Amino acid sequence: MTALISLALTGCVADVKLELDADEDGLLDSQEAELGSDPSNPDSDGDDYDDGAEASAHTDPTNADDHPYKNGWQIDACRADVEATGQTAGEVADDFALVDQFGETVHLHDFCNQVVYMVFAAFW
Repeated sequence: MTALISLALTGCVADVKLELDADEDGLLDSQEAELGSDPSNPDSDGDDYDDGAEASAHTDPTNADDHPYKNGWQIDACRADVEATGQTAGEVADDFALVDQFGETVHLHDFCNQVVYMVFAAFW
């Protein structure tokens, strides 16, 4: 949705089109149309994250199971483009999920442009 505003300044008239963010979630209504989210609902999928926050975090504002990590881990935009090449040094591993130190399940490929250190232990 856009708003058309006419301005009259010192005898000149100008029409200005302004993009709207009807639900004030940080996404313009036109961006919501592209993403398929609801421009009248700030949290289209009901996962407690505003659509704008989800788009900024490279998650899907129309899928409640895909949302930013609660502990602030940055999800990279390339996560859907990662292709596993193998399991040896220098290769890209298959995506897998682990529980972080805060108890949240995180996925390896979400961190595709970052160095990931994994510390683990086993008790037998």
